[in-house]
Amino acid sequence: MSSDSADLTAMWLPLLVRLTELHPDWGLWKNADSALLGDGDFDSTAPESDWEGIEAEFAAWAAQHGLGVVAACRHVRGVLFLVAVDVDTGAIFELDVNARKYFRGWTVFRPGDLKPMMELDERGFRRVRPGAEGVTLLTQNGLKWGGRRDSEGMRRKRVVEFLELDPEGVLAAARLFGSAEQAILRGAKAVTEDRWDRRAMLQIEVRALLGALREPSILLSRFRARGVKKRCQLLRTIFVDGRRIEGDLSSWVERVSLEGEIRAAAQ
Repeated sequence: MSSDSADLTAMWLPLLVRLTELHPDWGLWKNADSALLGDGDFDSTAPESDWEGIEAEFAAWAAQHGLGVVAACRHVRGVLFLVAVDVDTGAIFELDVNARKYFRGWTVFRPGDLKPMMELDERGFRRVRPGAEGVTLLTQNGLKWGGRRDSEGMRRKRVVEFLELDPEGVLAAARLFGSAEQAILRGAKAVTEDRWDRRAMLQIEVRALLGALREPSILLSRFRARGVKKRCQLLRTIFVDGRRIEGDLSSWVERVSLEGEIRAAAQ
């Protein structure tokens, strides 16, 4: 681990431990290790009733570390995006909180669904167990439309490693998919054997799409989310600009402020 990544880990850990202590239903459901090393954001889950407290802790943590801008966005249904910015370097620090997680417009899990699959990391924060993380990453990052394999997403997210590490976690997470439970298990087994079971992955997609049709208001919000991510300046910075602030920081802060998302800003 480089000195920079070690410093970043030391910076984030107190916040993750604090959220674990204060919010029993909060936990990281993916990206814990990579985000601690500075690669990407933290993806967590917690009920909306906890969001205000999580936001307050995030703002206090940011102030402690001299991060002069804190912004929060709730434009996407079921997701709280929290961002802090180092005004000297423009570096962005991001924590997302999901009250529900979707796959093809269908709700795969809410915080309570993952609680039995959470464990306490040796560093003191709550995270989902490896096999369960592998299952969610297989569907979220390893699967393209039409049951096709996303090899780069699988490699980048260490899907095979997580699946192999914790077979019991795989079994637990497969149950989230209901009638597609066996398809998940077949698909997971295939990738650990360096194969791809497209038929199984198509069954998973069909299960999700049928589930989405039973929640038309959620499905509509997912379609709208694509446009929101381009219109909202904060989300555009995250999803379109790759977490890079384009142009002058003060102008960026002004644009985000107009949308009511700035919680604190350096004077």
